[in-house]
Amino acid sequence: MRTAHLLLALALSAALPAAQAQTGKWPEKPVRIIIASGPGGVDDFATRLVAPKLTELLGQQFIPENRPGAGGVIGQTLVLKSPPDGYTFLLAGGSMAGARYANAQATYDVLRDFTPVSLVGTLPFAMVVHPSVPAKNLQEYIALARTQPGKMTYGTIGAGQIPYWTVMLFNSMARIQAVEVAYKTSNEALIDVMAGRIDYFFASVNAAVAQKAKLRTLAVTATTRSPAFPDVPTVAEAALPGYDMPAWFSIMGPAGVRPDIVAALNAAIGRALAMPDIREKFAVSGLETAPSTPEALTKRYADWIQRFGKIAKEAGLKPQ
Repeated sequence: MRTAHLLLALALSAALPAAQAQTGKWPEKPVRIIIASGPGGVDDFATRLVAPKLTELLGQQFIPENRPGAGGVIGQTLVLKSPPDGYTFLLAGGSMAGARYANAQATYDVLRDFTPVSLVGTLPFAMVVHPSVPAKNLQEYIALARTQPGKMTYGTIGAGQIPYWTVMLFNSMARIQAVEVAYKTSNEALIDVMAGRIDYFFASVNAAVAQKAKLRTLAVTATTRSPAFPDVPTVAEAALPGYDMPAWFSIMGPAGVRPDIVAALNAAIGRALAMPDIREKFAVSGLETAPSTPEALTKRYADWIQRFGKIAKEAGLKPQ
């Protein structure tokens, strides 16, 4: 009997650290937020604004870390393969919902391989052309493009990224046949639009604002007009009813992050995004703060996976 009691006591003592690990205080050391793109982009900007607020609220450093490459897959895979201990998260773009339809390297399943924490923000894109283009509005531009099948050119910055989806949906709905020109960065594509070397590009609103004097903005890609361009219509109201393709980004962890960690980080993100200085800085850059519950973010990804699949099918896209 004593032996049995001894074995039981040993088993309980061995299980105690594991149980404590499942319910221990978090965070107890710095937390990484992986940005799957290079410095200077919208993802990078938003993460570096929010991370210091999370540091203040949760008492440990939140460290942004850029890991660009392979259309975001390098950074995404790093997080996917990290321990689900709450010390590595991803600033995840909405493009992850459609990555498998366009990027052959994106073999993950978003809903299976990641833990949704919170939506962070949304951002419309702006369709820009050179000021010398004779079309003064989106309807005229579509009519012009249809008279030149296979001759007009448009820029993209990697298969599966949101700018890629914005133009693929636009070309499909507008029934335009044009030639894709791939770039490594949005800045390179913008330079070529301003130089007249490509015909059109879907740029972030903040980039379009910064180059307003050198570009003509024909439309924005969300369902409502952007405060940055109040006189510019949406694609849907200008020419293509039903068009809706904003950028959006969220915080995700690897699969299996503890629910209490998810809840704590979700609450802190919500508090950070409600701070007046964060809201103001987001707005100046054309961004809108958009915190959510983990459940709402899961549903958003599920809905957009279906949506991107439909676009890919209708446009005849294949993973590259």
